[in-house]
Amino acid sequence: MSGCRNRASRAVEADPAAILAGIRGNILRGDLNHAQEQAEEQRKRFASQNAEWELKFRLLEAEIFSLEGQSQDVLALLDADSYQYPDSGEAAIKRQMLCSLAHAHTGQQQLADGELERARGLSESTHSQLEGEVLQTQGVIETRRNHLAKAGDVFRQSLAIARQQKDQLLEAGDLLNLGWLALQSEHYDEALDWFSRSSRIARSIDARVILETDLGNVGWALYKLGDFEKALVNLQQAEEQARILGASVNRIEWLNNAGLCLYRLGDLKGAENYYRKALEAAEALHNKELIADAHTWIGFLYFDRGQFEAARSEADKALAAARSLNDKSAELDPQFLEALLDVRRVQNPNRLLSLDRDAAGVPSLRWEVENAIGDFYMGRHDLPQAKLWYGSSIALFEAQRNAVQDEELKLPFFANGDALYRDYADLLIESGKSDKALEFLDVGRARTLQEGLEPRGTISRKTQEKAIAPQSVARRLNATILFYSLGPQKSYLWAVTPNRVQIFTLPPQADIDARVRRYQKAILRSSDPLREANGDGRALYDALVAPAASIIPNGSRVFVIPDGSLNALNFETLLAPGIGGSRYWIESVTITNANSIRLLSGLAAEGSEPPARNLLLIGNPFLPSSEYERLPNAAAEITEIAAHFPPGSRTMLTQAEAVPASYSASHPDRYAYIHFVAHGTASRLSPLDSAIVLSAEPQRPDNFKLYARDIVHQHLHARLVTISTCYGSGQRAYAGEGLVGLSWAFLRAGSHNVIGALWEVNDASTPQLMDRLYAELQNGAAPDAALRTAKLSLIHSGDVYRKPLYWGAFQLYSGS
Repeated sequence: MSGCRNRASRAVEADPAAILAGIRGNILRGDLNHAQEQAEEQRKRFASQNAEWELKFRLLEAEIFSLEGQSQDVLALLDADSYQYPDSGEAAIKRQMLCSLAHAHTGQQQLADGELERARGLSESTHSQLEGEVLQTQGVIETRRNHLAKAGDVFRQSLAIARQQKDQLLEAGDLLNLGWLALQSEHYDEALDWFSRSSRIARSIDARVILETDLGNVGWALYKLGDFEKALVNLQQAEEQARILGASVNRIEWLNNAGLCLYRLGDLKGAENYYRKALEAAEALHNKELIADAHTWIGFLYFDRGQFEAARSEADKALAAARSLNDKSAELDPQFLEALLDVRRVQNPNRLLSLDRDAAGVPSLRWEVENAIGDFYMGRHDLPQAKLWYGSSIALFEAQRNAVQDEELKLPFFANGDALYRDYADLLIESGKSDKALEFLDVGRARTLQEGLEPRGTISRKTQEKAIAPQSVARRLNATILFYSLGPQKSYLWAVTPNRVQIFTLPPQADIDARVRRYQKAILRSSDPLREANGDGRALYDALVAPAASIIPNGSRVFVIPDGSLNALNFETLLAPGIGGSRYWIESVTITNANSIRLLSGLAAEGSEPPARNLLLIGNPFLPSSEYERLPNAAAEITEIAAHFPPGSRTMLTQAEAVPASYSASHPDRYAYIHFVAHGTASRLSPLDSAIVLSAEPQRPDNFKLYARDIVHQHLHARLVTISTCYGSGQRAYAGEGLVGLSWAFLRAGSHNVIGALWEVNDASTPQLMDRLYAELQNGAAPDAALRTAKLSLIHSGDVYRKPLYWGAFQLYSGS
């Protein structure tokens, strides 16, 4: 019996069709190294036994080399004089496709065209089953030559054939390639849709190389959308998968792109590490395109460090590699670096002007080029020319932003234009028009929030730019508005009172960021900044508030419109000078956070809120899992809050009734006050995945979260929404948008005011604070004054709750 089993085993092992199928399975799953070893072994095995199977394994080995980006190995195998290849049939078509791709990757365009033409002719004359693959190959080559419209046509033809033949692997590849074309055309919504469809099919057939490529391409799309943190995670995951799969070319792409993310996030050392890894790997493959990319990005690092000779050396190497490809688009980025270096050396913008014309089809590069031209004229104090080029750059950026339709994708996009807006504001300030600079910067703030609050189609760029007189807003609200703009060289504060607008110059962003981080850490350690005379708490007041302190009346209302790291800072906790020492700034003024002056212009004036007194109270849910700790005081908080409203004016949903679906079912648009008592989660990478943790629905035990992305679609008229959960304010601040999380979602839904938490809230102190808040509201106080009084009651309690850890988490955000 054992002998029979051995003979059967040997027979199966010797079956070339089974071996071929097994190797193809390894290719599909992305085990390229193992597949290549197997194919080479079988090719050599059949070299003297069976010419037909030797040819099949030879072509398979070349296909694996092609997937790995080893074009020279493809040509060495398929162009070998020692082997006679057939002139017709499927094998001939396959060989010609692979050679065409390899020649295209090595910059030999005429050879690539010749091989492709022969493959296409054979396929058409024989009605080959490989017709879709031939078209896909043509599309890849057209893409490399930047013939994007032609590439799109042939990919769609290939896609139609793939669906007709029910070839899911070909279909997934075509969808991926169409996504890449959309990405090259900077149509990001469309690109992400193609990648999603490709991934669904690839996942169903376990096509791991396509899944890895989709993942990396999504990362690149997110980078172009300005979401550098999320892009970095995608790209790092894709790079790791490419390394495991042996997809060398993809891995180098993801290394370079991850480096760009780190660069934009300010980690220059980390960026250089990625670039150099990419360069080393690209040189090992002799891949000129990726070599050019790595040298370019290293050159920009040198440029930023002021090492201009080293930057020029990298630019020269990048251009030499790019020019060997005979692809003008590959030269654009190194040409931009070279043009920036030339501007410094020859003091004229001619190279930049030329590049602006060449980059006409690449808006994201072109707005950077035009901004650099604006910088040149700004440096020469030619303000009219600087204004012209800055304006053109911003118009390009705005056109691209407007092309992004998905609201969530728009949120991070302003990171691409933040510097453009800041440079134009600097121009206006230097021109003596600081008031206009404030109005201009305000146009860039909270754009996604404002657009979401307007009925579709009613808001236009012209409407956005319509002048809003900041002083009239301050006058109507009887308040001072503090508008911050942080920059790498210097920052600005505009203080807007009912009678004037005054600008102050502040320290660079890095200095402010460092102090904010240190002060936040001190607060979260449960320190007592007031008794300990915390230096950062006082220094932040001196830097951010003191310049304007003389025009802020004691006891007045203050609206803070923060920027950057200031979004995570509660200004109430800053240490202001007082009689006999320091005191928290909350003891002098009533502070509310706002997103923009434009949104404040729609805020109801103090005392004009309607007298509605009804409450929707949701909380104290059954905990869905052991992941969430019990909230022993949640029931008490609910009872105390409810006591401030008559029984007929309150709706309470607790425990089993506190499920996500109950929120919309309760018609929250009918309530003036909405309050949640529960755990909260904040997603940094996907802020609209932040959620309030409620009870699980009986029929769907995994459905226990009320997500921010669902909250925005339930329109509200509430005077105040209070999120008595941890991190209700969110953990991610987007450039121009501020913190995005649960608080932002309720503002986006239409709430006039939202109270959210910047950090974990204390289950013991929070009920006390909330009880006092609602007592003040019951007595007719406005939300800002009520919250201030509640906080002061803790500060003056004399016990541990006097520390900012217990009262400083909660912050009031105004809507419109």
